[in-house]
Amino acid sequence: MIKKFSKIYKNTLFRLSLFGALLFVLSLMVVAVSVYYVTVTAELNRIDKLVETEHSEIQKIYDESGFQAVEREVTLRTASSEGLYGLVNKRVAIGNLFFQEVTKEDGNLPLLTGLQADEFNKVAFLYSNPHSEENDFKDRRARALVGPIRTGNGVAAILIVGRDVEGTMRIGLKVRNAILISSCIALILGLISSWFLSKRFTRRVDAFNKLADDVRSGNLNRRAPRNYSHDEMDLLAEHLNEMLDHIERLMQSMKYAGDSVAHDLKTPLTRLRTRLESAGIERHNTQDSEIFFSAAEDANELLKTFDNILRISRLKTGERRELLIDINPKILLDDLADLYEPSCENAGLEFHAFTTEGHIIRADRGLLSQAVSNLIENAIKYTPKGGIVRLELLKNNIGSVEISVCDNGLGIPLEDRERVKGRFVRLDKSRTHPGNGLGLSLVDAVANFHSADFTISSIDDNNSKRPGLKAAIIFPKKKIK
Repeated sequence: MIKKFSKIYKNTLFRLSLFGALLFVLSLMVVAVSVYYVTVTAELNRIDKLVETEHSEIQKIYDESGFQAVEREVTLRTASSEGLYGLVNKRVAIGNLFFQEVTKEDGNLPLLTGLQADEFNKVAFLYSNPHSEENDFKDRRARALVGPIRTGNGVAAILIVGRDVEGTMRIGLKVRNAILISSCIALILGLISSWFLSKRFTRRVDAFNKLADDVRSGNLNRRAPRNYSHDEMDLLAEHLNEMLDHIERLMQSMKYAGDSVAHDLKTPLTRLRTRLESAGIERHNTQDSEIFFSAAEDANELLKTFDNILRISRLKTGERRELLIDINPKILLDDLADLYEPSCENAGLEFHAFTTEGHIIRADRGLLSQAVSNLIENAIKYTPKGGIVRLELLKNNIGSVEISVCDNGLGIPLEDRERVKGRFVRLDKSRTHPGNGLGLSLVDAVANFHSADFTISSIDDNNSKRPGLKAAIIFPKKKIK
């Protein structure tokens, strides 16, 4: 589950969509919280102004009519309004709020204790109203203004004027819960939409990646799928297809030009070689015959070079890739071992072949045979007498099939092992040997054609005179359908 989510999270569109969803939820919460506090605070401020007004009105009644008028007014308001009132002096408590200091208890509420007013004489407290029409009459929240009824000589009584705010606070609680629930729903919907969008986006990106792999492998017949929605991905697919059409036309032109050159040059070169060989046979003078035969051999090498160049170019374009079939490489390598063992003996070399059973690779038999032959011929060419050439077929520790040719010759320096895979590259120490510098380049092209790796490494790095060389073609692990 964690791996699956990690894979989804790596998707760029998913992360962008998730970021957008989180930003939306955050914005929603900010707006909702603002509405909550504005609404609740506004209502509480309204109640505070209301009780302040009432307190001032009752103080005015006292100033005009005396304490008995205040008592009547508080009693009247207690019976006729929803307000909370308390009028307390040393002898009597009037209203529906009572303090512990008063021994006489009139009204419908138990005693209130420990009310602590703030600097504005405002208090927030819990109270009980057993005569409330609501079921939950206990621990209801209220706000009030506490202040003295002042006389010219001092304080006549303490007046408390308040309002029940339980309804307001409950509405605020409901708003808060609604904020949390809506935020969670928005986040869940954001995750679902992000996942859905990323899946659609991933499918289209995977199609482009598959197209890129096919084009890289030489298949120029594939085209990017379009849904004709004219969105960015559809426009990208259109442009890619136009580019592929152009590349395909160029490749066809190059192929046609190559075939034309091959036909126009190979034929006269072949005639030239034949005539030189015939002239060498007809000449009775040994020196003249050697000159003609040498020229014929040069013409033959030129033909081989030309054939290799054309073959490498066609391999680079992925031509004939559809002809790949499942083959048993052991049969091919055993045939090559039988073929080259006498050549090794003639060169004063030992030849060993080690091929195991049970391997199947997808390959072109002719191309693979040519590549392995080039590796064996190179090993024979550059291994001193008394050396060993070894041909191996095995499965490595990651399950890939490896075909390798090893020797104990002079090897190739580390800094030159990639360079020798290029065309017409010959190291200084190989200048004395015949060749055109295309052998390893052809092997590399054949490996790429089969989606395989061509590696060059030393056998023994501690032996400075004969480090040896291992040239391997590594085929990827065959997928089980």
